[in-house]
Amino acid sequence: MGFEHAFADLGGVPANRLSDAQGLAGLLLAAANAAGLHPAHPPVVKSGPRGVAAALVCHGGHVALHAIPEEGLCFADVAGMSAVHPQRALEVIVKRLGAREVRTDTRRRGPVTSNPEGR
Repeated sequence: MGFEHAFADLGGVPANRLSDAQGLAGLLLAAANAAGLHPAHPPVVKSGPRGVAAALVCHGGHVALHAIPEEGLCFADVAGMSAVHPQRALEVIVKRLGAREVRTDTRRRGPVTSNPEGR
């Protein structure tokens, strides 16, 4: 079994969208739903001296955001077992945040097939 992993660098996001804790919590839930992920716990959104961190732990994956509201920057990360569609979650995140600049990447992750230590 493998994992699908999608992530995005977002720029030009309005600061008020990145500093709205309730809005970000709702966004995490909407993104998880779009990807086919099922939350294990409620979303967590925390503001601190280095920006905002928001995460939703799901059964078999996660949705996470790290943002610097005053600079309009956000990093989004979505991963899940291969039956999910993390790219769909990124589409929801990009659209709802209103990012003007977007760079995305996806990767398939899986089990390690060889042991580098020879055991």
